[in-house]
Amino acid sequence: MPHPLATLTVLVEQIARTQDPTAIMETIVQRLGELLDVEVCSIYLCTPERDALILAATRGLSSSAVGNVRLAMNEGLVGHIAATLSAVNLADAPSDDRFVYIPETHEMPYHCFLGVPLLHLRKLVGVMVIQGHQREPFSDEDEAFLITVASQLGSTLYQLHRDGKWMSKLPDSSPYRHYTGIKGAPGVGQGRLWLIHPHLSLADVKESMTSNPAQQKSDFSDALAAVLEELESGSGRLGQHLPADVRALFHVYELMLQSPELSQGVIRLIDGGATAEWALKQTIDEMASAFEQSSDPYMQARSEDIRNIGQRILNQILERDQQVLEAPDEELILAGELISIADLASFPQERIRGLVCTSGSTLSHTAIVANALGIPAIMGIEGLEPELHRGARIIVDGNRAECIVNPPQALMKEYKRMIDQEQRFMRDLDRLRDMPAQTQDGMRVKLMTNTGLLADATPGLQRGAEGVGLYRSEIPFMVHDSFPTEQEQYRIYSKVLKAYAPRPVSMRTLDIGGDKQLPYFEINESNPYLGWRGIRFTLDNTQLLVSQIRAMLRAHAEHGNLKILVPMISRVDEIKTVRELVEKAADALKRDGLDVTIPEIGMMIEVPSAMLLLPKLAPYIDFVSVGSNDLTQYLLAVDRNNPRVSNLFDNMHPAMLVALEQILEQSRHLGLPISLCGEMASDPVAVLMLVALGYDCLSLSAYNIPKIKLLIRSLNRSDLLPLLEQARQCSDETQIRALFSPILEKLDWSTDLRQPPDANKPA
Repeated sequence: MPHPLATLTVLVEQIARTQDPTAIMETIVQRLGELLDVEVCSIYLCTPERDALILAATRGLSSSAVGNVRLAMNEGLVGHIAATLSAVNLADAPSDDRFVYIPETHEMPYHCFLGVPLLHLRKLVGVMVIQGHQREPFSDEDEAFLITVASQLGSTLYQLHRDGKWMSKLPDSSPYRHYTGIKGAPGVGQGRLWLIHPHLSLADVKESMTSNPAQQKSDFSDALAAVLEELESGSGRLGQHLPADVRALFHVYELMLQSPELSQGVIRLIDGGATAEWALKQTIDEMASAFEQSSDPYMQARSEDIRNIGQRILNQILERDQQVLEAPDEELILAGELISIADLASFPQERIRGLVCTSGSTLSHTAIVANALGIPAIMGIEGLEPELHRGARIIVDGNRAECIVNPPQALMKEYKRMIDQEQRFMRDLDRLRDMPAQTQDGMRVKLMTNTGLLADATPGLQRGAEGVGLYRSEIPFMVHDSFPTEQEQYRIYSKVLKAYAPRPVSMRTLDIGGDKQLPYFEINESNPYLGWRGIRFTLDNTQLLVSQIRAMLRAHAEHGNLKILVPMISRVDEIKTVRELVEKAADALKRDGLDVTIPEIGMMIEVPSAMLLLPKLAPYIDFVSVGSNDLTQYLLAVDRNNPRVSNLFDNMHPAMLVALEQILEQSRHLGLPISLCGEMASDPVAVLMLVALGYDCLSLSAYNIPKIKLLIRSLNRSDLLPLLEQARQCSDETQIRALFSPILEKLDWSTDLRQPPDANKPA
């Protein structure tokens, strides 16, 4: 019996050298068949809809059966394994009642049967099967070995299942590709996929192919000419001031750019189907390797020069790729690893119809921005390689966290109908802008907006916000190339306070760390969410906090509607120190002749210790705001950005219900006004629970205010109270959601899709 670890090492090494999904599966079944000395080894994978299993690879069964054999869940022995998630080991499979004979497999001669489920992070990927001629079950050692191998290969096969590439090799496979990820922002959009490039080094370029070699060759030629022009103008402009050896280096670069090895090598690879970037990387690597193998130290050093040249050409290719917008009014779906605020700002907002990111989570800043702008977004899509689909038509379904590449016309038409319905519905909600968010039995809920993501803070006013519940002051810090001055901050804060006056504006002090990094102040930590972030960072950099407080107080002196909100409080001495700094800053400004008053000072309850210490914190604060995103993360010990556990993040968890109830009761007892901000305030089911609990101030993205206002105005709180009592007895979030869902269904509001009711039906 082979050792499992040794076998896996060999398999992983072979798979790492294999790019084609069919070849990967063929390698697995061939190698395992040989190692186990069995006649048959097969892999069945779930369809994208997870309603059937398809024979994806086999060693021993008929090759013509691959892609043509389909079993429903619980059909046959393979379907039984998928349905029960348990292994089956039989001496004579054909005699078993569950056995289904499929003639095209030619499997009648085989009797012994061993099948195990393929799983990845609790999700069924498929089934792995071995079969043989003998009429006795496989040994315990064989079964244990196959289970071990299957558990380790589950991740690899999951990637193939997620990206759907294996389907393209099967007969009559679907013409389009379907990918799933994590919900970033709700809604539906469709358009042309536009690739957002990060700052990409030549070493990081991945294999990618093109269907338009003529365009790729044109891009490469233009980039080559641009770099040559840069060098010629640089050497001409600076030539008289440069030493001879540096002038010679310019000449060397020019010779390298004009070398036939470079241009012909890249063009040859593009003609073979490679993109300009991938062709450039391969050619530069080959040329640099030739220099490195030289025995002459001077020639060896030229390898660095050729890589430098390659990087310059790559930068030009990527720049051109971003600048060329073929149709100025075409709707776009932006795709990339993680799309930044700067990326969004470089496109007209009316053209952006969706975002798809291969990393990130529901609570990444990209998702928060998308929510604020009402742009559908999907985060953490595994298997999607956007560079392979540049220019393709794509549908983004943020409600289901799904995207479809090259969808058929019928599907596009149906999604277009949904998009039109949503737009009509949102236009109809304009009538609610100046109406209160009040339940039908009289509970009044203030709806505030979260802002600070964009220079324009007015969308909240346009949507009927009653103030700002959370102004994220870190955004001006994140888009600068250095810490903004007090004067720069003052101008920004004054503009926001003026726009909303006399409505209150809660400005959060600088909250960086975790997934919010400053480009000019890098923080590297092994566990950033438990590290140097929020108030911990600003107290350790007191001059930054004082500068920010002074800027806020100066703006408050003009408009009088500021409330200061302090993030990540976990200790009494933290909020005590902040209040002292505010008082000192106010005194200093008064001495300078400014008529300053101290605004209300509040804290965010995000860390469980703040919840438990609330009576001791109360003397130093005037109000509290529950940060539902971080509080959920810390209560459940779930890293919301970790795809392995992000599915466990749910703010309807019973622990959150207990925490929210306790915080509300304590705040009322202590006479502290309380609000709640975060994505929880945009979740219709969560809003039902919050209204039942008695939360009467919510802060959410401007785009979602009209929908939540309509929901609240459609409710009777009295109908929710019995459900709240039952929710207290629930043991998981699924049960709690199931309790409140019928209320939304009664209102014709889809709980699963987080969509509004049909715009054509009365609310």
